[in-house]
Amino acid sequence: MAANEGEEAAISTSPRVVASTFSQYDCTVGRSLRTLKTEQDRGLANFDSLPTTHLSESNYFKALRCPPDILEADRQPEFLKPYSTLPSPEPLYTAVPYPSFDLQAPQRCLLLSSIRDHPIRLNSALGPSLIASYPLINATTEAYISAHSLAFSRSGSTFITGSDSLICVFDVSRPGSGPVTWLPTIPSKRKKQLGGGVGMKGIISAMALDPNNEILAAGTFTRQIGLYGSGGEGDCIGTFGVQGTQADEAIGGSGVTQLLWSPCGTYLYVVERKSKGVMMYDIRNTGQILGWLEGRNAMTNQRLGVDLFPDSVSGGHEAWAGGQNGSVSIWKDPYKREGGRTVDWAWKAHEEWEMLWQQVLVNGTLRKRGMEWSEVAITR
Repeated sequence: MAANEGEEAAISTSPRVVASTFSQYDCTVGRSLRTLKTEQDRGLANFDSLPTTHLSESNYFKALRCPPDILEADRQPEFLKPYSTLPSPEPLYTAVPYPSFDLQAPQRCLLLSSIRDHPIRLNSALGPSLIASYPLINATTEAYISAHSLAFSRSGSTFITGSDSLICVFDVSRPGSGPVTWLPTIPSKRKKQLGGGVGMKGIISAMALDPNNEILAAGTFTRQIGLYGSGGEGDCIGTFGVQGTQADEAIGGSGVTQLLWSPCGTYLYVVERKSKGVMMYDIRNTGQILGWLEGRNAMTNQRLGVDLFPDSVSGGHEAWAGGQNGSVSIWKDPYKREGGRTVDWAWKAHEEWEMLWQQVLVNGTLRKRGMEWSEVAITR
């Protein structure tokens, strides 16, 4: 797809695959991605030591080691084999890697995960060893509270959990202990309407800390956004809903699945399930919608990821999104214009099946981490 008039395309040619899991995690895929079921995988990459960590909803976590010469020009696509595999006793609700995850530093190869009816677990990604656990328990029923979203602080000294109308902060250095901070997002769960009109009610499905580690943005499946000071330990700055806006009419949505801060910390991108785009908010004016990105093919309940990458040339950033049709869509400096924004550039990441790959793109010295897909591949 060509770039908009007067703007350069993000990439001049389509990236080529340099590594893949190929059919190792393959499954039968029909026209609907619902046939993927538990094989919908999510991945994260860190090219400083060239590992790829691979999380599957079929109750396992795999670390894939990339060879150091993977980016040589004439190399055939490399087969990515698991470096280690971590089974999970129950289905995974969510998981996040340690902020400075690096295979060259085993003490930082850590994965934080939340599973049903268990404490939150901190595992080593290099072997099936449990490093620490952190209980999140309802004081009234003594039942475990499930965390549906997790986020580390930038330093990695604390982490934040999001559950049903509740945000908690844990101290990593206190294994076996409960939260150091409890922050209910509504005054009382007995109130029928959003805590009696105060706060936001619902499962905290996505969280993100701003680049300065000062403001926590939290989103719910009920399409509410809340902003909290002191990295999630402070007071509520404000809440707002994304339904009923002009963006909602244009791209739709049925629940927040991902939140992303712009590199400058000024704009908040809201990603929803069953949506044809991404919403943009100017956080300098809480709840003020700036615009929306159009052309994201994600009319599904599955979590299809979006990511933001700084642009060293323009000083801005790009938004990258995967879709059900196997395409990657790119918007360049989307915050520079209000209202709807069409795709600047796109390419077909997967031509043969209606399934998605994680793409990790390396363009010169610019390193970029890809979206959420059902197979893992690395392209150049």
